[in-house]
Amino acid sequence: MPPLSAFEHKLLKDVRQRGLLSPGDRVVVAVSGGADSTALLQVLSSWRKHMDLTLAVVYVEHGLRGEESLEDATFVEQLARQLALPFFLRRIDLKSHSDKRKGESVQAVARERRYAALQAVAREWEGTRIAVGHTQDDQAETVLLSMLRGAGLAGLSGMPAQREPCVIRPFLQVSRSEILQYLDEKCCGFRVDSTNASTKYTRNRLRRELIPMLKTFNPNLVSVLSRQAAILRAEHQYLDEVAKSSLESVEIARSKDRVVWSRSRFLHVPVSIQRRIILLTVEALCGKPSPLGFETVETLLQHAVHGTSGSSGRFAGVAVAREYDRVTFAKIPVGRHSRVQREWSCVWFFPGSIQWPVTGQTIEGKIKATKTIPSRRNDSVAYLDADRFSHELVVRSWKPGDYFFPYGMGGRRKKLQDFFSDAKIHQAERSAVPLVVAPEGILWVGGYRSDHRFRVTEETRRVAVVRIRAAGRTA
Repeated sequence: MPPLSAFEHKLLKDVRQRGLLSPGDRVVVAVSGGADSTALLQVLSSWRKHMDLTLAVVYVEHGLRGEESLEDATFVEQLARQLALPFFLRRIDLKSHSDKRKGESVQAVARERRYAALQAVAREWEGTRIAVGHTQDDQAETVLLSMLRGAGLAGLSGMPAQREPCVIRPFLQVSRSEILQYLDEKCCGFRVDSTNASTKYTRNRLRRELIPMLKTFNPNLVSVLSRQAAILRAEHQYLDEVAKSSLESVEIARSKDRVVWSRSRFLHVPVSIQRRIILLTVEALCGKPSPLGFETVETLLQHAVHGTSGSSGRFAGVAVAREYDRVTFAKIPVGRHSRVQREWSCVWFFPGSIQWPVTGQTIEGKIKATKTIPSRRNDSVAYLDADRFSHELVVRSWKPGDYFFPYGMGGRRKKLQDFFSDAKIHQAERSAVPLVVAPEGILWVGGYRSDHRFRVTEETRRVAVVRIRAAGRTA
């Protein structure tokens, strides 16, 4: 059995203590040809006899770097041959970005598809572990990126050493400088990705500009951020366990597509746990980590939980509604309501004010004992005859089939869908337009047009003034 170097021995002890590998494991090693993954392959290869490991090498070609990427693949294949290991080449085409989802970067899509390719090889080869070469430096970069994006504990916890179902990161406690020193001692070459020098990628700018500057304040920045991630991960896991227990205590009913809470029980839970309960509920219905961001969670808290009975909304494939002490989350069947990703229906006690949760705008209403109104048109204000409609109002998103009688069209009826088209309001923006609705019909398409039936006339005795204000603005 060949002896291990000091670096290899230290890492093997750490990996055993953390339970990342077990004797007899079949390990799929993701190798890009860069320093980190090349060192990872060398280290794992040195452990083969010590832990009875069987290794396979995988190179994932993204189709983004042309000849350079193919040369990297050749380098990795030759490295696998030198170590007498099986080699797998997997190609994913990202040039057209045809599978890129809205708001998601090419890097994010590439990462997701890369892991999918590695898992496919693991299934084909009957692998028990997938090893990737993320280092302490990568961890520090991930934590800083999460911090800049305003992430909570989950983001600030960085990457775990083990990710379900079988991904491991043996180098997460190792610095890049240690890896370079190890490769130098082994006289082992590696490839350098030219895109790492491009400042168009946020991570590269952070690595080349921000981190060197922060190191002038603390030379041990990388290890400090890595330690912080480990501390926060432990606290995040603890709070998640508390939230799971609290969710059980507030639930009234649960099925595959529906979860019902007791609002009164929920309100006794600390706010930090309330947010986690929302995420866990959505995750349970969607079958994957919740896609809800902080603002959406806050909107749910404010309107579906703290708001008036009758409030409801839809976010990320889940419908939420409050009725008295019951808050119901229900999964929306695939294919239904796909047009509206976010919609709300809020009961409004008129006169008064209400916040429109989709945009954060405030809608205010008051009644004046006068029929004098400004002659100059202002789309942010509607003047209505307060005696022509009941005051049990609802502010909601539009629905297919909605119609009204636009002011200025002589009392002619118009489908709201056609009105939006004529006003050149994009489909993706229509659900953000608040409709002020009475039992008698739509009073006002907020910010656009009031309804002719409720206009101020010579017979008007009381005028309802409804005004919409931008988020954060007050009178």
